[in-house]
Amino acid sequence: MTPFLKTLLSLHVILGVIGVIAFAGVWMNMLKRALPLKFLKWSSAIGFISFIASWFAGGYYYTVYYGKAAKPLIVKGQYPWAHALFMEAKEHIFLFLPFLAASLFIALLLLDKNAETEVPLKRALTWLAGVIVVLGIIMTLSGIIISGAVR
Repeated sequence: MTPFLKTLLSLHVILGVIGVIAFAGVWMNMLKRALPLKFLKWSSAIGFISFIASWFAGGYYYTVYYGKAAKPLIVKGQYPWAHALFMEAKEHIFLFLPFLAASLFIALLLLDKNAETEVPLKRALTWLAGVIVVLGIIMTLSGIIISGAVR
């Protein structure tokens, strides 16, 4: 693997984790009675941008290197299920996670100070933040399993 691809893979992981942490901050702050709107908007922006950047870095790595070099090692190795189960799931979650993040980011941008009184909206956005965080954690753990299967 070239140094450029190693850098992209590292960026993919780091940016994904930053995105999960940013949306975890959104999730936890959505649970507060008084919403810190400025924090929510900035944190969701950071999370969204991190997911998009991770999306491109991981997508490039996947199309240029993973399918040709890493996938055959996994499929022929001791843990072929790592690709069959975790990578297949990761590929699909990977496609729509940034869209969920964009939805939450845009919704938070449009919120005003009356958001605390809009209980159904606040509840829905809180759930969406939680789903983003849980899916991000699943993505991270799946990546760890897949990376371990390459050896």
